[in-house]
Parts: sequence; C-alpha cells; structure tokens
Amino acid sequence: MIHDTKKDARASVFDAIYEANIGSYLGMPVYLSNGKLFGTVCAIDPDPYAFTKQEIETIKRLSSVVSVIIENATKSSYDEFDDKLIRLEKLSLLGQLSAGLAHELRNPMQSVRGFVQFLFEDQKENHFRDIVLSEMDRMNQLVNDFLMATQPSAPKRDYYNLTEIVNETVEFMRNEATLHNVDITSSFETSIVRVYVDKSQIKQVVINLMKNAIEAAGNEGGTVAIAVKKLDEKEAVIEVNDNGPGIPVSIIGRIGEPFFSTKEEGTGLGLSISQRMIQEHKGSICFENLEDGTRVTVTLPLM
Repeated sequence: MIHDTKKDARASVFDAIYEANIGSYLGMPVYLSNGKLFGTVCAIDPDPYAFTKQEIETIKRLSSVVSVIIENATKSSYDEFDDKLIRLEKLSLLGQLSAGLAHELRNPMQSVRGFVQFLFEDQKENHFRDIVLSEMDRMNQLVNDFLMATQPSAPKRDYYNLTEIVNETVEFMRNEATLHNVDITSSFETSIVRVYVDKSQIKQVVINLMKNAIEAAGNEGGTVAIAVKKLDEKEAVIEVNDNGPGIPVSIIGRIGEPFFSTKEEGTGLGLSISQRMIQEHKGSICFENLEDGTRVTVTLPLM
C-alpha cells in the first residue's frame, strides 16, 4: 500500500481550518530585506466571504508596514548588541594592557620616586622635585585606574549612612573646588539614609562625579550642588548638579565608555569605573542636560 504523505498533510491543514471555524482567509507574506519570510499578515472570517480588491490592497500595504517595523526593530537590537560587544572587547584589551603596565611600571616608578626623594631630602622646598613627584603620583594613579576598570574588586558591603558618606566627600573636595573658583553646596533631605554598600567605592564614585562637575563649572561664578534623597522605601539617590556648559547631545550616549573623554588629558576611565561600581551595587547612573548645566543621578537600593 502506497502512503501519500502530501495528501495527509493537506488533509490535516483542512481539518485544522474546519476546527477553527474559518470560512474565509486572506493572507499576505511579510518579507525582510534579505528576502527571508518572517511570517504573514492575515484576515479571517467565520463565514465564506469574497475579499474585495481594496481589502487585498490594504493587507498588502499593512504587510509592507509590518516588514519595515520589524526591520527597524531588528536593526536597533543588533546595533545595541554590537555596541555592547565593542565595549566588552575594549575592556578585554584594557585588562591585558593594565596587567602589563602594572608589572612593568610600578616597580621602576617606586625606585625612581625613592631616588628623587633621597637626592632632594636636604631641601625643604624644591619646585622641580615637587613636579616630578606629582607627575609620578599621577602615573601611579593611572595604572590603578587601569587595574580598577578591568579587574574591579567585589564590594565589601556593610550598613552605612549615605548622608555621612556624601558629606565627608564634599568636605574632602572643598579645597579642589576653591582652586577652581567653584562654590559647593549640599542638601540632605534627611540626616539618616541607611544603605548596604562598600563605603570606599561609593566615596570614589562621588569624588569622580564631583571632580567632573567642578571642572565643568570651573569659572567665576561656577557652582556645584549635591543632594541626597530617598525616592521611596526601596531606593535612595545622590544628585550632582553643575552650571557648566552641559554635555553635547552627540556624545551623551558614550559617557562612561572606556577611553572616551572630552578632556585633553582624560583617559575616560573615571566614569567607566564609577558606572561599574554602581552596577555592582545593583544601582544606576543617569546623565542629563539641564537648561543651565548637567545633572548626574546615582540611584542605590536601600537594602
């Protein structure tokens, strides 16, 4: 006995149509730009019905619109995926580079620093010695930034008062603000905002954000305002506002990308490190332009 599989398949299709009580069916395929069939746009009626030419044209146009929408949505997700992949590749390269730098530079730098201090130990004030030591400290900090960006340590968390952490950091940054002719103001919605965080990491994040704000507002009449608030019973925020020129719209999406910086001597690591630290705390950092300056909002869970 010869078994006709095609005939059986057709029979099962018709059985399914009868069971679904479909009297009339109009379908139009949805193709993507690469020619691949994505699916169909269809119209059905439980009763037998002859679709008009206008209805058929409407389904054709709808199929074209759906195709464009799907194409754009797919392209957007691919672009986002590619962007994340590029960032991961940069971090991987940065990790290899930082490990080599740490090994090759730290020991020689410490030796040179020791010799410089020894050679000028009898001179209480020496402008050139201070410049050399300052630049060597900056090089060492750069190596530390590379390591922190690629090999971040897990947060050592405990319960702290976020208001106290921010207040201590503000006082620490006042001298730098004064050097840039910037006035710092702080406001705390409540005296106690308990958070479960790594204190040193949160202080480092606030220092990075305040440094950027001070440099952005660094002119006569420059101001930086920092505030701590409780959004609700689950989240708290730190807001850092400055009255600088703001962030160009064309680059605001790249803020926090390793190696991307608008500063002449910037490495783009400060904000990248800050974002990773906050992500480790299950929080977020948001950058936005105001009418007069920039606002950075750090959101942290209370527990």
